[in-house]
Amino acid sequence: MSWGEILRKEREKLGYTLEKVEEETKIRKYYLEMMENDDFTSLPPQVYAIGFVKRYAKLLNLDENHMVSEFKLLAYGKEHHEDTVIVHTNPVNLKRKIPWRNVVYGVVFLMIVLWAGNYLAGIITDNGVKNNTPQIVDKQKEPAKPAEKTTENKPQGVKLEVKVIQNCWLNIIVDGVSQYTGIVPAGENRIYEGKKSVYINAGNAGGIEITFNGVKQSPLGASGQVVDKEFLADNQDSGQE
Repeated sequence: MSWGEILRKEREKLGYTLEKVEEETKIRKYYLEMMENDDFTSLPPQVYAIGFVKRYAKLLNLDENHMVSEFKLLAYGKEHHEDTVIVHTNPVNLKRKIPWRNVVYGVVFLMIVLWAGNYLAGIITDNGVKNNTPQIVDKQKEPAKPAEKTTENKPQGVKLEVKVIQNCWLNIIVDGVSQYTGIVPAGENRIYEGKKSVYINAGNAGGIEITFNGVKQSPLGASGQVVDKEFLADNQDSGQE
């Protein structure tokens, strides 16, 4: 029995469908099928694929370490690399490896960001002054309607802003439809909007900052940690690592 057949047999034994496993583990059905068919060519990078195997094996009550070890041998051979984070301890050598062209691009990008920030801040301030201008209202003729104001100010839908600080593999699903799967380089900012929900699977939870409906969220996790989280339109978010 092959490695993938072990997963399929155990899943069927427990009475789980692929859709149920996808719901429980937050792993896309496409990747589950790839693993059960021993097709490792379409899986994400090694560190994220290993995380998928651990979650799937745990759900099926299988030996996680054994399944991961077998997966590494099958997918990457005997010369597979362990999950490590390479840290440059010599700052002098690191500086020498950075092309001057990248430094210039970085400075220009920073200047553009600062200019845009000041410009937007000015617009927001002007709008705030206009909106906060006191108005004389005849309370007898025009009674206040707090209930209607509360309804108008209530946020609708989901707006998720993702700021990438370190290279990070992302899987984004908006209202049940996949929007993006791949590695996003550091320095990129992405915005996803949905009517009901935005689901995010981050392979490097400490490498991104998230703002949900205008409110900056606490970190999803540490650097290198694989984390899933779903943001809902009713401001109640749910997530599962």
